[in-house]
Amino acid sequence: MTINLQKILNYIKKKPSFIVVLIWFLYAFYLTLIASEQFESESKLIIKASDGGSAFDPSSFLPGLSVGASSDESDVVIAFIESADMANYLNEALNLREHYSSSQYDLFSRLSQDAAKEDFLKFYLNHVEVYKDDLSRIISLKARAFEPEFAQKINKTIIEEAEQFVNKINNNLAVNKLRFAQEEHAKIEEKLRKAKADLLAFQSKYEVLDPTMQGAALQQLTFSLEATLAQKQTELTALSTIMSPKAPELMTVKRQINAIQKQIAAQKSKVVNGEQVERKLSTTELMAQFTNIKIELELALQAYSTSLMSLENIRVETYEQFQHLVTVDNATLPDKSQYPDILYNLVLFGLILFMIYGVIRIVLATIREL
Repeated sequence: MTINLQKILNYIKKKPSFIVVLIWFLYAFYLTLIASEQFESESKLIIKASDGGSAFDPSSFLPGLSVGASSDESDVVIAFIESADMANYLNEALNLREHYSSSQYDLFSRLSQDAAKEDFLKFYLNHVEVYKDDLSRIISLKARAFEPEFAQKINKTIIEEAEQFVNKINNNLAVNKLRFAQEEHAKIEEKLRKAKADLLAFQSKYEVLDPTMQGAALQQLTFSLEATLAQKQTELTALSTIMSPKAPELMTVKRQINAIQKQIAAQKSKVVNGEQVERKLSTTELMAQFTNIKIELELALQAYSTSLMSLENIRVETYEQFQHLVTVDNATLPDKSQYPDILYNLVLFGLILFMIYGVIRIVLATIREL
């Protein structure tokens, strides 16, 4: 046994490249016979806004789809997918940690069963890849697992949670803005109803429809009576020149003049002083109070109209701000394992080994020359 070991060591000294070949064969043995297969499920996502505006229009790929999300919003979604919160959610929903640390998979491929949270997050990030196309803003999501169905389940669950996240951070802000506008509009609408109720109560209390029109009618009546009074006074003056003061016609005209003067005085009293009866005011007082109530009603109506227009504008803006995470390509169910890529890994590992071997030979040769 000792002799065979000595022969091997002598052979390695003569041909040190043998150890490089040996390491490469050991790695090849591990990849082909020991390493657990890993399956990858892929999906493509995009953030779609309701306003239909975008710097890129992928209608050539999906007719009718309009994109309105900025690059920052896509980056936020990517950051969320790569966050510890997402890893913890997947662990709660799918027992992700148990799957990755299962003992039925090889030691070098699986997660340690007593791994810390930080190690679990790193393992998750190594098995979930998400990136964005800067031109199309399409987000590509890849999830790896030891079983094809589980890889697809991880991908679908990430998409569902990301959709909830987009609704939460974007749509809730827009909805809260709309709700605030609706509450303010409701307050203004209540003021308008109160102003209308005050006007109706005023009209019912004083049994008047419009004191302004009533005052104008009283003034018109007063003017008419004064015109009639002037006519009768002229007639009295004319009759006084040809009749005695006791003449019946002259006395009749005097009585008419007296009656007209009393009527004029009564009308003016209504306008200025009003009737001293409960719930009665003068016409001027009625007009003053009615004008105040009417101004309040007009202001409330203007505020209501402005608020209604603002509410409609905010409703449109809210709809335009709504964003949705649209699945462009659903999570795939892989037919064959994508990892480990045996040929690629062996070629790469072989190149690295021979590069290291070459560097060591150069260093040793340099030392000998010194």
